[in-house]
Amino acid sequence: MQTQNVDFLINEADELLNFAKDELSRSKEDVASFLVCHNSRKSILNYLTSFLMREGIDPKQPMTMANLMDQCQNEDARFENLDISDILCRFEDHEEEYCLSVEKVKECMDVAELVRGLVVNPTPGY
Repeated sequence: MQTQNVDFLINEADELLNFAKDELSRSKEDVASFLVCHNSRKSILNYLTSFLMREGIDPKQPMTMANLMDQCQNEDARFENLDISDILCRFEDHEEEYCLSVEKVKECMDVAELVRGLVVNPTPGY
């Protein structure tokens, strides 16, 4: 059952990230930055949550991006190299504010792609 939940979260995160990428592929004037922001944020939260669940860890409340990232860093040192300091909503557990500049939301989408890489790719053996 846990594996199904993890797979569901990853699939949903992939869909959200792909939607954000598609939105950013439009001309700058046509980009709905709200959608890129929302979908990037949700995909990051889903990827981080799925990683913790796969490791058998229940995510701690509040489920903010920063809190989830701290938990992931405690489990896998690869997350320590991931910088989310440019994501303004990393300490928020609600979805009431959004970044609206295309440049800013692109940064968040780029972080979402990096998080995906850490979560989806297995930890290398040494």
